[in-house]
Amino acid sequence: MQLLELARVIEEKCSIEEIWAALIEGLLPHRFEHLIYVTVDVDFNAPKLLTTMPELFIDSPPGEDPFLHWCCDSYEPTLTGAEFLPDHDYLPAAAKDFILRASEHGFRSGIAFPVRLTGSERFGGFNLGSRLSQVDFRKMVVEKIDSLRLLCLVAHRRIEELSRPPPEAVPGFRELMVAPAGQAGLLDDLTPREREVLFLIAQGFSRKECARMCTISVNTVSEYAKKAYGKLGLRNRAEAAALLATRPDLKP
Repeated sequence: MQLLELARVIEEKCSIEEIWAALIEGLLPHRFEHLIYVTVDVDFNAPKLLTTMPELFIDSPPGEDPFLHWCCDSYEPTLTGAEFLPDHDYLPAAAKDFILRASEHGFRSGIAFPVRLTGSERFGGFNLGSRLSQVDFRKMVVEKIDSLRLLCLVAHRRIEELSRPPPEAVPGFRELMVAPAGQAGLLDDLTPREREVLFLIAQGFSRKECARMCTISVNTVSEYAKKAYGKLGLRNRAEAAALLATRPDLKP
């Protein structure tokens, strides 16, 4: 499977488990035998880790992965693995030890792609590894970098989207949906689904995210939003957020 086709497959997956399985299967023919996906918050806490080498992290917490500390200062890909250690002699001993231990499990050469969604406090990305020598790996990867970068961006975005909480877990959602008649003011005129969509949009979720959270199509989300806006005399997301801000019980 070509990498761009793999990105399209990932786009349609409905669970993180399906995405990860598709990545492993789809990248193996491209000679990537090992995958590491790790993200953390700005304090290097709350890690999310997916890897084909879980044993590598038994004694090394995901937040200590050298990739996070040395490859994420920009969005440029970095050649990784023991085969490329001579190019990174500035690394501390602990980082070099981690990389050498990874090589014992077959991750000799790789390429890391930092990713981060606009407005997100989480960062990290993918480290794709192989058993190839430095010379063979460079030849193999040189024409695939742009396609691999796109694939990693798509996979990261889908994983982040699927990690979003369901609507009822968003602070204020339950209060809005169960408010007795009269307490919601103008919102009394909205159907439950229109309230749901309006609330999520006002909280900053995209219409695509709303669709996945509510298990409806993007077009249906747009229809509900249009009806809610029309009933309330709203023109955009900012006005919806301002309206809900007048309900103190709905503030996160």
